[in-house]
Amino acid sequence: YTRSCSKEPLLTRLFERHKETIMLTEKDKNAYFAQAVRQMSFAQRLGMEVKEIKQDKVVLEMPVIAEHHANLLGVVHGGVLMSLADTAMGFACANAGSLPTTIDMNINFIKSISIKGSRFIRVIANVLHHGQSTLVAEAEVYSDNGELAAKARGTFFIVGKTESLVL
Repeated sequence: YTRSCSKEPLLTRLFERHKETIMLTEKDKNAYFAQAVRQMSFAQRLGMEVKEIKQDKVVLEMPVIAEHHANLLGVVHGGVLMSLADTAMGFACANAGSLPTTIDMNINFIKSISIKGSRFIRVIANVLHHGQSTLVAEAEVYSDNGELAAKARGTFFIVGKTESLVL
């Protein structure tokens, strides 16, 4: 088995390719991260979209698709919520200037999200601590009616540096 992809992390390649775009407007920043999500096949498969990138937070959303996201109880599978939280926290780390890889993550499921009537899931993530070799981030996952569904925290190893996209 051989892999035909580059060994450099995706965000490293994106930043290297687009160094001249580091001073981005708010709209361009969102478009830049949206492009990164589109190049991540897993995030794309789940339908994740970048909604907002600010200095202190990252907001992602994804649609609720019953035939793909439901567990046997008729609610969104916990792994879907965890994947969304992990991706958002990773983007928050990247926005803070570091290319991350997850080394530890925990999540507390607070309220289930029913498949019936739910249109989307939103996650808001931010960095709590930025050290020399690791970062700690947190994420809150919400249903489309604004109810808190889960709270996650992750520790991320810094595999490279980026320029922060925050103006």
